Amino acid sequence: MTARGRGRPPLDGKTVSPESILSEALRILDADGLDRLTMRALAIRVGINPMTIYHHFKDRDGLIRSLADWVYADVAAPEKGDAHARLRGLLMAYYAKVVLHPALTLAIFVRPSVFPDHAKRITEDLISLLSELGLSSQRSLRWTHILVDYTHGAALAVAA
Repeated sequence: MTARGRGRPPLDGKTVSPESILSEALRILDADGLDRLTMRALAIRVGINPMTIYHHFKDRDGLIRSLADWVYADVAAPEKGDAHARLRGLLMAYYAKVVLHPALTLAIFVRPSVFPDHAKRITEDLISLLSELGLSSQRSLRWTHILVDYTHGAALAVAA
């Protein structure tokens, strides 16, 4: 006799990875918006018990936060080039993600508690690059806000 692991058995014996849950959640968010991204709808699309999603992500905010971190994980400044080129590269990489997934950006706007760790990292990288250009810490922070707001506005306008 084999020992069964803790927790609920998968629906119909199907196991699922957190990445496959995130992938389907992003499809729902992109196609139908935040209001349609429910744990039940996601579970039906993935073919699992909704409790499996709660096991991996705790709650809807945890799912959205993980989704944002997953999407923004590869957004980074180029390693080579001067500060201007690296700053531009970082903003263009972020812009591209916002254009691809505008509903995710809007979900973060309406639910500040889901602000992803990678967004914090991107913000810190922007501040650092602006400091490399000789801006004071106060001006670097101000210009970071301006550039992020501009990037959001431009990307969301293109996506619309």
